[in-house]
Amino acid sequence: MPRKGFTIGFFGVAGLVLLRMAIGWHFLYAGIDKLTNPDFSSEGFLGQAKGPLANRVHHDLIDDFDGRRRLDIKTHTEAFQQYADDFAKSQSLTDKQLARVKQVLDANLDELKEFFAYQKEAIAEYLSDLDRLETAKQAATHDIPFQQKRNWDKQQELRGKLARWSAQIDGIGRKFKADLRDELTDAQRKATPADPGKPKRFVDQVVTYSNIAVGVCLLAGLFTRFAALGGALFLLQIVCAQPDWPGLYPPPHPSAGRALFVNKEAVEMMALFALTMLPTGRWCGLDFFVHHLIVRPIFGKKETA
Repeated sequence: MPRKGFTIGFFGVAGLVLLRMAIGWHFLYAGIDKLTNPDFSSEGFLGQAKGPLANRVHHDLIDDFDGRRRLDIKTHTEAFQQYADDFAKSQSLTDKQLARVKQVLDANLDELKEFFAYQKEAIAEYLSDLDRLETAKQAATHDIPFQQKRNWDKQQELRGKLARWSAQIDGIGRKFKADLRDELTDAQRKATPADPGKPKRFVDQVVTYSNIAVGVCLLAGLFTRFAALGGALFLLQIVCAQPDWPGLYPPPHPSAGRALFVNKEAVEMMALFALTMLPTGRWCGLDFFVHHLIVRPIFGKKETA
């Protein structure tokens, strides 16, 4: 008895396989670019989040989003002291070198204190503005278009100030580490790897390696449905972080094109959701072998596609 239902012809199968591989290449290349770019950070994108989930994205996925910890001199003082202690313990330093480490620490702490003393009033104003902004976001009028724009513009202004201060503080930190390294002998420097700098944030690593994993699996047709579902859920987060809704400020940049509810990320997301329903990895991919050598012998399932 002939089986009822829809039938996909050769060109339909070929088109779906090409769609799977095209999206796979998109994910793989995006992941490789993030992996090889030492300056990659998802903070810029996450910081632009808007809509109902914006506050959660900002505070759950961005470490110290408002900068209150970064603008606390006690935090940096303790970090400098801890780094100097660890540096001294990791080296066989002479008494003279230990004394120089203490001098380097004191000199850089003085520079740090000077920075915070100079910016004291500006930082106090920043923190006050930050409190007022949080109050404005929670007010009943925060959804009114002009209030959305006002809140957004103020947030961007404050983020700009925080970025400039963070860069200056990080500069002092890099100079401090370089000054300590200068106190080592040539032999000690050769035996001690240079400081790698800040490690990549966990969320950046997740984004990078999940992009690569999804891309490889879709291209190879391996665990295709799981990879398609993972990619779709990843894009769903992007769509939710940057919803293209009318009246939501700020509007997308003109270079992104005009859209209403459905943007490019939403289209690719829906394509991936569709691929989770189809065995495209078995039509042209490694899932063919997984299915016939593992799934069928264990579960006794018959070929249905």
